[in-house]
Amino acid sequence: MVLDTLQVIRRVLYAARWAIILFVLITTRTVEFHSATVERVPIIISVITIAILTIASRFAARRLEWLRKPTLALMADILLVTVVVYFSDGIQSPFYPLYYVVVIISAVDFGLTGALICSAALAVVSILVDMVAPGIGPGRVLIANDIVRTLPYLFLTALITGALRGRVRALDESASTMRADRAAADREMEVAARIQRAQLPLATPSLPGLQIAATYRPAREVGGDLYDFYPVTDELLGVTIADVSGKGVPAALLVSSCKYALRQSYSGDLGAMMSSANQQILAVTTDETFITALYGTIDPKTRAFRYVNAGHMPLMVVRANGGEVVTSDHFDPPLGIAPDSLYSEQSVQLGPGDTLVLYTDGVTDALGSGTEGIERLRSFLMDVSEQPISEWGDRLLRLTEAPLHLDDVTMVAIRVE
Repeated sequence: MVLDTLQVIRRVLYAARWAIILFVLITTRTVEFHSATVERVPIIISVITIAILTIASRFAARRLEWLRKPTLALMADILLVTVVVYFSDGIQSPFYPLYYVVVIISAVDFGLTGALICSAALAVVSILVDMVAPGIGPGRVLIANDIVRTLPYLFLTALITGALRGRVRALDESASTMRADRAAADREMEVAARIQRAQLPLATPSLPGLQIAATYRPAREVGGDLYDFYPVTDELLGVTIADVSGKGVPAALLVSSCKYALRQSYSGDLGAMMSSANQQILAVTTDETFITALYGTIDPKTRAFRYVNAGHMPLMVVRANGGEVVTSDHFDPPLGIAPDSLYSEQSVQLGPGDTLVLYTDGVTDALGSGTEGIERLRSFLMDVSEQPISEWGDRLLRLTEAPLHLDDVTMVAIRVE
C-alpha cells in the first residue's frame, strides 16, 4: 500500500494533537506566565476531560462509523483550544497560536474552502472569548487591538496552507497516475515478454553433422529479437534470425508475425520466399516499424548455407584453420518497408569445422558503437574459435554484460563437422 503525501501529513497531525495536549498540560503545570492570567486548574481539568473523551470516541468509532468523520475531530480541536484560551486571558493567551494549528488541520482535511470557513468560525469564537474571558478588565488592551493583532493571521494561515494542500493533492494525483501508468507498462512488458519467449525454440535441434548453440539475453525493456530453426526436410535445416524495431507488445506481436510469415512462405527460391514474407509483414506493420531478418538453409552433407539477408547484420564465418573470421556484407531492404522490395539469394560454402555465426545488433551495440562493435565481435570469435560453441554464449554474455542493456543480445552458432 502506497500512502500519498496527504495521508502521511494527516497521520503526523494526529500525533501532533496528542503532543499539543501534553504540551499544554506540562506548560500549564510548570511555567510561570507573567504576561497573561492563566487559570491552571480549570485548564488541566478541561484538557484531561477532552483527552479522555477523544480516546473514548476513537474506540467507539470502531463500531460507529459516523464518529470517524474528520469534522468531529476538528470540532474537538476547536473546543480544546478555545477552553485553554478562555482560561488564559483570551486573545492575549500564550496558547492562542494553537488556533493556527487548528487552521492547518482544517486545510489538510477540507482544503482551502474548509480552512477559510474554519478561520471565520475561529475569528467569531476569538472575539466572544476575548469579551467574556476571566481576567479581562478595563485596563487591558482594547479588544479591537487584539483583533487586528491576531485575526488577519488566521485567514493568512488558511490561504497559505489551503493553497499548499491543493498543490500537494495535485502532486499526489500526478504521482498516483504515474504509478498506475508504470504498473500498466510493467504488465504490458510482462505480456510482451511471454509472447516473445513463446516464439523462441525450447531447445536447439539435433541434426547429424551439425553442432548448434543459441544465446539469448532479453533487454531491460522487451525488444523484438527472434531466432528460429525450421526443419525443411530430413537433411535440410532452415535458420532464422530477426530483429523487430520497437519495444513492448507491438514488437513481440511482430516477432510472432515474422516467424510464421517466414515459415508459411517457404520456397526453394529463397528470394521469392522473402518477397512473399515481406508482403505478409507489410499488412501488420506501420510506417514506424520494420523487421530486419536473415533466413537461410544449411545442408550438413554439402556444408552449403543458402540465405537471404533482409537488412540484417552481416553473417560471420569462423574458419577452422586458424580462426579467421569472414563476413558477408550483402543485404537487401528490411521487411515491412516497401511492397516492391527485391531479395536475392546468397550462399556461403563452409568447410569441415567451420562455424556459421548469426547475431542481432544488440550484440555489436553492447560491444561498441558503429564498426567498433563489429570489430570487437570479430576479435571475440577469433579468441573462442577453438573452444566448443556451447561455451561461446556464456563468454559473450559476460563480455556484453551491462547494468542497463537497452537491446536484446542474440547469437546463433552452427558448426559443421
